[in-house]
Amino acid sequence: MYKPNIFNLETRELSQEAFIGWLLTWGDPEALTSNAELYKLSRKLLDGFFKKHNRKLPYKIKKYEISMGYRYIDILLKINGSIIIPIQNKIYNIERPDELSRYLKLLKDDGYEGRNILPIYLQTGAQGNYKRLQETGYLPFSRKELLNILNAGKDINNDILNDYIAYLEQIENGMQSFMHLSLNRWHMHSWQGFYSYLLIELHDGQWDVVCNSTDWRDCFLGFWWCWNNYNDCAQYIQLEKDELCFKIKVYDNKKLAYLKCKWSDSFIKASEGSPIKVVKPVLQKDNAITVAVVDGDYRRADKDGKIDLKKTLDVLMEAQKVFDKGVALNP
Repeated sequence: MYKPNIFNLETRELSQEAFIGWLLTWGDPEALTSNAELYKLSRKLLDGFFKKHNRKLPYKIKKYEISMGYRYIDILLKINGSIIIPIQNKIYNIERPDELSRYLKLLKDDGYEGRNILPIYLQTGAQGNYKRLQETGYLPFSRKELLNILNAGKDINNDILNDYIAYLEQIENGMQSFMHLSLNRWHMHSWQGFYSYLLIELHDGQWDVVCNSTDWRDCFLGFWWCWNNYNDCAQYIQLEKDELCFKIKVYDNKKLAYLKCKWSDSFIKASEGSPIKVVKPVLQKDNAITVAVVDGDYRRADKDGKIDLKKTLDVLMEAQKVFDKGVALNP
């Protein structure tokens, strides 16, 4: 049955900020008598934020304050006058680490102790890397973590809550679609979900939109890992949707032709005896030079045309071995 959802109409971050602020407001002790179920769910979310920082939610909360937009911080939650939780809210967009650091400095300038500041970076879309973000002190809180908490309140009769849960489930289903769609039917969310899966499985890498020119039609979603700096250039592996590329980033363009030939030969030679076939690429226009590619689609399909994750990971691990061997040929 069709049910209109306000969060499908207003998809900007402000609508999510309003929802998170609204739900956290229900955690105020004074809200308990108005709706005990929403109060418990709000406290469950609050407990999740504390656990993210390996802290325990205070047993007694006497003072509970929420500010929206204070010091350019999306949501600021102050508990018992001394513990504060700054929340930056994102849906796919990415906050610059220097901005996050600045927000925390402003709070410390206000007199709050560092140990009592528990920053949360709420990302309900997808993001290709959190390493620099975590260095600022903000800890990522994912869509899946949020959904796990909100689903505990699925039986609460509240349209705002239920619409938001349904909205997040739509995003989650899109991200997980790489598991059940045939390879030729993958869409942007499928690739984002697949690349996010690889971040966990490979324990390395990052992904983002890659543009080789100012023309957006030349842009694609790429995943890269195995970064290695070597004097005149860096080498790494990059997935460009269905293509696995061995690439170099040249620091001195005068050596471009020589380095391209050198590293192309190295990776192709390193693949001798490997179960994957590495070949020279078709001429491409890219800022970071593709010197070799795995022949054909690196993804492996099952009998239904859907991804076989184990076999696909085996290809990626074999590509890493070829990469390492190619680098070793150039001590």
